[in-house]
Amino acid sequence: MTEATARRIHPAGDPLRRALELLGDQWTLLILQSLFLRFRRYEELRLRLRISPTALSGRLRDMVAAGMLDKTPYRDSGRTRQEYRLTERGLELWPLFISIWAWEREWVQGRRDVLPSLRHVDCGQDTEAPLGCATCVLPVNARDVVSRRLDTKGAAGATTSKRFRRKDADFLSADPLMFFPDTMELLGDRWATGVVVSAMLGARHFSEFERELGIGPGVLSDRLTRLVDVDVLCTTTATTRTDAHAYRLTPKGRAFFPALAFIAEWAREFEVEGQKPDIMLDHVVCGQRLRPILLCEHCGKALDRDRIVFSHVPSPDRATQPT
Repeated sequence: MTEATARRIHPAGDPLRRALELLGDQWTLLILQSLFLRFRRYEELRLRLRISPTALSGRLRDMVAAGMLDKTPYRDSGRTRQEYRLTERGLELWPLFISIWAWEREWVQGRRDVLPSLRHVDCGQDTEAPLGCATCVLPVNARDVVSRRLDTKGAAGATTSKRFRRKDADFLSADPLMFFPDTMELLGDRWATGVVVSAMLGARHFSEFERELGIGPGVLSDRLTRLVDVDVLCTTTATTRTDAHAYRLTPKGRAFFPALAFIAEWAREFEVEGQKPDIMLDHVVCGQRLRPILLCEHCGKALDRDRIVFSHVPSPDRATQPT
């Protein structure tokens, strides 16, 4: 990405916030998932998701502007229309969606029964696609990484979250292969994502989250309550005079680290020349910056996008292996 392109997409100084602004949105995540499953045409996306034309057009416009999608013309009934294809920038998000799939199967009750298994073509084994380090090709978890904040402006921008209307959520939740309920509480909401990122960086008290995020107390209280309800955070008695509770990541919350690591890595491409990243993740085992990859726990190889297949597909009339 050129410096001019990066500046046009978003002002310099907040690459992670820009990434969270794009990905911390429930509709954007579902549109991306659909594109990976090769639903590329506007009407296909609208019908699959039952999303309003205004919401769909706005998300697609933002994703094109961010360099995630290209518009490609095609002929339909004698007319020229546009379909949307993932660019290399958009395709780089495939490990994020595999991490979401793996986390939901492992940590959300009942999801293993309805989500497909993932097979590594090279060794023929089903894999849970654990996080790895590209430098040493060893497995990585949240406790193996030291997170350093290089940007003091906080973890998320003060952008209003856009959540589903009740009727949209009811429709989507009926299809377990389309809707990821607990993920949407973490990643499909900008404020909730900011809270989880802040917790990964060491925030524990209400006042710390409030200062870090620039968030109103009512909104923050709501997000903390929801994250406790889905067992991503737990509460303990605070040791400060100003805070009644301390909030800590549960094992389930720490297990979401791979998805956040891939977002942090993807955000680096929003940096302009000479700019430092917002957050640096260091792998303590090899002493190098963490460059996240997905591994096969059976053969130890790094997973490639074109060498994995799901055991079954969401729709019988579509070829829906990852793009």
